[in-house]
Amino acid sequence: MKSIEELQTDRSTFSIGEAFSDGWNLVSKHVGFYIAAGIIAVFIGAAAGIIPFIGSLINSLILSPCFMAGAVFITWRIAMGFEWTEFGDMFKGFRFLSQIMVSSLIQLVVMVFLMILFFFNLLPQIFDLMTLSQGQGFYNNKEEMEAVIRGFLTANTIIAFIFFMIAILLVSVIWAFKTHFIVIYKMEAWPAMELSRKICTRNLFPLIGLFLLLSVIIVISAIPCGIGLLFTLPLSIGTIYNAFQQITHCHQPEETNFDFRGEGSA
Repeated sequence: MKSIEELQTDRSTFSIGEAFSDGWNLVSKHVGFYIAAGIIAVFIGAAAGIIPFIGSLINSLILSPCFMAGAVFITWRIAMGFEWTEFGDMFKGFRFLSQIMVSSLIQLVVMVFLMILFFFNLLPQIFDLMTLSQGQGFYNNKEEMEAVIRGFLTANTIIAFIFFMIAILLVSVIWAFKTHFIVIYKMEAWPAMELSRKICTRNLFPLIGLFLLLSVIIVISAIPCGIGLLFTLPLSIGTIYNAFQQITHCHQPEETNFDFRGEGSA
């Protein structure tokens, strides 16, 4: 696979069509495992989410990112010809906990800053909405939440929201490969984020197209009681991994260490 030094200046790109087709071919080999792992991850996240405020942070900084890191690791190994035989592999992303948590914290801080920038005048209402939606409050405080949301529906707020969503999309795109670099290249958080930024900026429009297509597919798949998400979420994991693979050639085995040893392994 390409070295970190090569990737600093590499201008390789990827095919969106190939990312979808080859990405699905990867995850479809063990789609039952992906679905079961996803269901377990959702239940664990829901259990943590019951804890007011802290539960959301645990989900955002630890659980969801580490489960995604486990999915990246599994998909990478499948791409190299290994079978997913141990269901516990879904938890191996926690071996990278410190770097995953730091990178997630940086991204969260940037997103919060953007939210403050675009919605400074609405911060009291936003905090009210967040407080009302914590844990079981999402189900018990519906009327109060609806009243707060109705207060948001002004022309200025809608315009600010559109720009905010564009900014969030760009942040998600430029750091799309940070977890891949942490897991596959065993990089620390900030160097992984910086290398992801450089590569993704060079592929900005293809990645935006990829993310928008995935978003549309995920939204449509969620319509029939969310059942379609059981398949589209594994598809998104495989698709984004394959885009990364096309750029880095990380599936080529000659320079890859197959033994998973977590952080700091060579």
